[in-house]
Amino acid sequence: MACVLVHIEVEGPSPTDHARAVLGEGRRIASSLGASLHAVVVVEADAELTASGPLVEELGRAGADRVLLVPAERPQPVLWATAGQALIAACEQVRPSLVLLPATAGGRDVAPRLAAHLGAAFFAEPAVETGPRGEVVLSRTVYGGDLWRRVSLDELDVMAVATLDDRRSPARGGDDAEVVQLATPAVADPRVELEGVVDDDGARLERARVIVVAGAGTTAESLALVAALAHALGGELGGTRTVCQRGLLPPDREIGVGGRRVAPDLYVVCGASGSVAHLGAVSPDAEIVAIDRDPAAPIFRLARWGLVGSIEDVVPRLVAALGRGATP
Repeated sequence: MACVLVHIEVEGPSPTDHARAVLGEGRRIASSLGASLHAVVVVEADAELTASGPLVEELGRAGADRVLLVPAERPQPVLWATAGQALIAACEQVRPSLVLLPATAGGRDVAPRLAAHLGAAFFAEPAVETGPRGEVVLSRTVYGGDLWRRVSLDELDVMAVATLDDRRSPARGGDDAEVVQLATPAVADPRVELEGVVDDDGARLERARVIVVAGAGTTAESLALVAALAHALGGELGGTRTVCQRGLLPPDREIGVGGRRVAPDLYVVCGASGSVAHLGAVSPDAEIVAIDRDPAAPIFRLARWGLVGSIEDVVPRLVAALGRGATP
């Protein structure tokens, strides 16, 4: 493998924490494969591109061998319509074998479309493992967590594109990064116009380390108890598709394959059966605690801990125990 390419999302003059984490994983993969690591940054077309600046220096310290600056007519917000052509130009420039993007709303919009355009294989939030021969393996659960699908990068004869969550430690480079600048700006999709930016309150779910989710067994009355548990744990409140369709929670709080994908450390499920459509959007590394009145609910096969009982009976006792500083 000659090259690993990482798309860097920025906030002001600095890469986001999520981008640093993905760049760190890219550094470890590139080092394992003896490949070079490129960090690609999509910048304003009329911005003064410079080979020396705080962003470039920071990416070099974070492990990038080269920083590829690609001008675009409209680089923000990160979407296929705004950044897609710039990333295509970057891939045509360096011909990477692996492209990594943060598993943000923008990254999830761009990555599958980029893979389709390039004829590449797409992996959504895989775990990165080392195989018995030292090869890099991308894996994730399938069929509701009953099986794992593992693909070695050595086995692929096409480029791979993957989104990664931020549960990764940053890396540290030893030298300054070389800078490559593309001269021709990437043209934004003329069919798309930015009317404004809407505050997405549910985006906090994607960064949350603790999530309490209300399932189909939650009523309007018991939702307050689930919300109280989320508050007691210092976490975020989410819901399954059924709960959001019933109007108990707003659509931006839906967790599922048709909603948000999340990667918390602790995932407390209240009154949800554990369907593939729901848990397929939850990181396999999450520690699941299930609360359900049905002892035969499928969620108990996937949960580390299970509490059989109604939300009205179990959740207030958990909140009370947390208030006393006890371990529930």
